[in-house]
Amino acid sequence: MQLLVVLLFVVVGACGTVLMKVGAERVVHERNLVAVAGSLINNWPLLCGIGLQLIPLAGWTFLLKTMPLSKLQPMIALTYVITPLFAVLFLGEHIPSGRMLGIGLIVMGVILVGVSQ
Repeated sequence: MQLLVVLLFVVVGACGTVLMKVGAERVVHERNLVAVAGSLINNWPLLCGIGLQLIPLAGWTFLLKTMPLSKLQPMIALTYVITPLFAVLFLGEHIPSGRMLGIGLIVMGVILVGVSQ
């Protein structure tokens, strides 16, 4: 059950990151502070992304109470797997083979941590 909760928080956080990326591309980069502030305040993808990022943050508090940190922290590394997958699916990004190898190593590490006693 704890693994499912971890995965849920990882997916929610990855969705938040993708939305923040979409929102960041809409931010106006000018010297006019009012224009910059307006592009932040009216930026729903950015605001929703930040909100989604806060959900796992609160959830980790619960998980830290119920799981050893030495097991939970490496499992959170699944964020580095799910987020690039979402970047490919929703943003059309390309993952080079070297990066894919690194992501595979992260998955292997998480599996080793997950099955260890």
